[in-house]
Amino acid sequence: MNQTHEQSFTEVIDPVPHSVFQISIKTAAHLTWSVTALIGIPANLFVLAAIVYFRDMRTISNIYIFNLAVADLLFLCGIPVSLFGRTARDGWVWGPVMCKLYISGNAVSQFASAVFIAILSCDRYLAVCRPIQSKSFRTTQAALVLSVGAWIMVIIEMTPLFLFVKLIKSSSGGGSCMLFVGNVTVLESENEINVTVLNEIEQNMLASRRFFTSYTFALSYLIPLVTVWYFYFKIIQKMCQRKRQMQTKRTGTKKRTTKVTIMGLAIVISYTLCWLPFWIVQWSIEANLFQKSKFLLFCSTHFAFALQYINSAANPFLYVFLSDSFQKNIQKLLRTAKPDKQNTVKNGNEPLDTSRMLTVTTNPLCSSSTSESHYSC
Repeated sequence: MNQTHEQSFTEVIDPVPHSVFQISIKTAAHLTWSVTALIGIPANLFVLAAIVYFRDMRTISNIYIFNLAVADLLFLCGIPVSLFGRTARDGWVWGPVMCKLYISGNAVSQFASAVFIAILSCDRYLAVCRPIQSKSFRTTQAALVLSVGAWIMVIIEMTPLFLFVKLIKSSSGGGSCMLFVGNVTVLESENEINVTVLNEIEQNMLASRRFFTSYTFALSYLIPLVTVWYFYFKIIQKMCQRKRQMQTKRTGTKKRTTKVTIMGLAIVISYTLCWLPFWIVQWSIEANLFQKSKFLLFCSTHFAFALQYINSAANPFLYVFLSDSFQKNIQKLLRTAKPDKQNTVKNGNEPLDTSRMLTVTTNPLCSSSTSESHYSC
């Protein structure tokens, strides 16, 4: 069968290296994935624990961040499966059940990450640009319902992927874990069938792969990307308008406006750039651009996967650790572990300052004007 048309992104990620340079690239990529998992998994777990532990962290935006961290955690947990589930000689060695779970888990996390980034962007847009109009429906209860609905939508979206994930066994006993629409038995016995049937199978694989590529690209990247860019363009535009209106006000307000703008750009740029190489390589395979350069395909696939994992590991830092409220809660947690004696004495003699509590729990995105400080973020 024509191997060029059969090649898919998941099939070339772990080929047998033929040179020292390829072995070095593969080793460096696997090391990067491992380090990313070691950093990203605890970081996302810490995000989940912090949101659950601190009551004042259970805001509307943090509900979406919680779900995003779950999706990123699921995606990063696929790294050990990917590293140890394939061998150079036998291919996929963990059987058909784990094959379905691995591909389906990656699909769920990929779709969910994109969906919750888009939802978070929409929530930021409402909080910054439409605070009064969105007051009635921007509630924690509505955020929880929307989150559950988003997960249901994600599961429905990835159902076609789950149904057609199959383990194509090889003569060596291993196989390839891939998406395939058709009779697996016929494909596995391809040496015993004629050229006409082989051509039909090849065309079937090509058509099904293009469908899945287009389907996944549209739902997990293109549509969320357009949504995210639209909302953050509006947010940045609003921040620029407020900045011009606040020239005579205190410097702290200007800094807060600039920080929100930078954070919005970081969110959009990170999401766009970290997933863009994956889709460039995927569509390049569909266009048969790597036919004469298997080495370039080898390098590109490992680089693209590394960026995906880095994005999932970086999300806790971009979405949470750069938040003032989260930083203050970290400080609060540290003070709980090692209390400050001077503050303890002072707090024992003075009444509770509720205004300081409001300052701690107010998200910068919602405090750019006094009229917005009443809305939960």
